[in-house]
Amino acid sequence: MQSGISVSQELQTAFTSFTTDATQFCLPVTIQSERLTPLPALPFASASASTTQNPSSFYASLPQLTTVLEPKTPIYLLLRRPTTNSQNELLALTYIPSNAGVRNKTLFAATRATLARELGTEKFAATIFATDEEEVIGEAAWREREAEKARKDAGGTADEGLGWRREDLMGEKERELEAVRRAEDEARSGTPARDIGIGGTFQRGSLFAAGGTGGGASGMRIQMHVDDEVKAALAGLRAGGLVQLAIEVKSEAFKVAVAESGVEANAVQSHIPESSPRYTFYHYPDSETVVFIYTCPSGSSIRERMLYASSRMHALALAEEQGLKVSKKIEASSPDEISGERLQEEVHPQQSTGPSRGFARPRRPGR
Repeated sequence: MQSGISVSQELQTAFTSFTTDATQFCLPVTIQSERLTPLPALPFASASASTTQNPSSFYASLPQLTTVLEPKTPIYLLLRRPTTNSQNELLALTYIPSNAGVRNKTLFAATRATLARELGTEKFAATIFATDEEEVIGEAAWREREAEKARKDAGGTADEGLGWRREDLMGEKERELEAVRRAEDEARSGTPARDIGIGGTFQRGSLFAAGGTGGGASGMRIQMHVDDEVKAALAGLRAGGLVQLAIEVKSEAFKVAVAESGVEANAVQSHIPESSPRYTFYHYPDSETVVFIYTCPSGSSIRERMLYASSRMHALALAEEQGLKVSKKIEASSPDEISGERLQEEVHPQQSTGPSRGFARPRRPGR
């Protein structure tokens, strides 16, 4: 999985300087304006040429990393570690705190491979994933990694040094997907089947509570604020009515974008924006059918796409909490795909084709 974010020219320049300046200990990297961007580099604790070639200078410099670490904010750290043969090796560390927001977890996990690839994977001796601050600044954690690597290089058994070997044996894609899965699992509250986007089901249970959080069936806490306006709009949806939810990205809260009655099927697409994702609940006229329409335009921001993708299960569960029984689900990338004919086909198919098709992707116009 890739996020679409790329390395900025500023980072390319800063990285070139970092690789040639042996007094630089760490180059922090973050994501700003959908680009990988450098933060000011940190020097070794003692920046003389002789001390920076000493392996002990790496451990002495670790406490400096606390100046760039924040409890709930992911970050990438490009580190220089002197080795015993008076050489330097570069390490790429991804720090994603376990209590970071789902959106940031997913974004940083999906981008870590891009960072190494665009800067040059061959330039890094190792890539490391950490979720706890002590794994980043703790000398004991680094000593343990070093010992595990030494055991592996010496032909140690697979059950020795499990912490190091587990990551070492996983490919970059596997590590990346594992991190993304952890982030998405928190958002889905432990759903037992496949994601709704590929035809799965969603877990029933009280996922939301007044005031913004709730406990799901798995016991996870969902940090998605839901106010009374959202609940009232969903609870009041009647035949011919349309309720559209948006996510306020900064606060990660559901908001009512549209709430209208008497909407004809061929007019639904006119209520869906072309540039931002939305969740639309439409009660088809003269029927008991409620259609859930998830639209995610390709031109929307990466942050929006990831947040909406990992929160659609929440939107469905919230609707169910308000008494709606969603029986049809459509996913689309453009409002043009939500035609009146398509909605009619979903609600009143010409002939029975067996079980429900789950989350259907509509035909594109002209097909």
